[in-house]
Amino acid sequence: MELYGSQFDIFGVAGSDKNNPVDLRDFKSLQSLYTRFKPDIVIHMAADVGRDTTTSDQITTTNPAMTKNLIDLALPDKTPIIFTSTEAVYGGKEHVGGYSENDDYRPRSPYGASKVASEKLLMAAGLPYRITRGHRHVGISKHFNRSKQFPDTLSDLIAGKIIHADSQKLFTPVLINNACDIFAHYIAKDSSQQRLINIGTDRTVTFYKLMIDVAKALGIESSLIRPDGEESGWPQNSTLSVKKLSELGYPTITYQQIIDTIRTDYEIFKKEYKKE
Repeated sequence: MELYGSQFDIFGVAGSDKNNPVDLRDFKSLQSLYTRFKPDIVIHMAADVGRDTTTSDQITTTNPAMTKNLIDLALPDKTPIIFTSTEAVYGGKEHVGGYSENDDYRPRSPYGASKVASEKLLMAAGLPYRITRGHRHVGISKHFNRSKQFPDTLSDLIAGKIIHADSQKLFTPVLINNACDIFAHYIAKDSSQQRLINIGTDRTVTFYKLMIDVAKALGIESSLIRPDGEESGWPQNSTLSVKKLSELGYPTITYQQIIDTIRTDYEIFKKEYKKE
């Protein structure tokens, strides 16, 4: 909404909305909103990721149920759906990484399994779609105030706290700005197609390396970041191949551009961060 609110008429709903929470599992309530707004595109980013008290069974049931409701609403007018999936649908290459879109489904968690089920529902529906597989989203948004690894770590650094970051596990970072650019590209130029594409940058890093580079770019003392963190549950190498992204002409981004964008956005939004 920050980046494209002036270009598109965006109607956002969320279960976490304090003023008007919307349960995507409730078809009738969702149908009322959908009929009123009549969207040209649906961007489906909602998911139960199991952070709270939800069980594995609930996750594998809830996420496909939400997806099915949106598909059922989109079917009459063949409305395209942009769906944010995850690298957790992949598995079997935890020591080499480089997962490509053609790799088999081998979900590593109930969350990954729920995304596999959602992807299959969307592919079988016959709608135009854009399935995005990525993870480790980074970037700065002045309106985002929920718990998330990157903004939480950045806030701690700004407050002068010591950070213990993992220096072993490799991943492909996704800049939220670039993810939005990719959505916009699909809407403007590709929305009649069915696309499944990994997203991310041209470089693999550890979270320690990423935060060191961010700290240096923002003029924050990098000695606060220690390379002794342990990210339990993450595979050793969950990197993605993003070759297809550039082959199809979608907006790509370099690792240095990620750092530069974070620095620019920090200068704009830094008043939002308060030292504790």
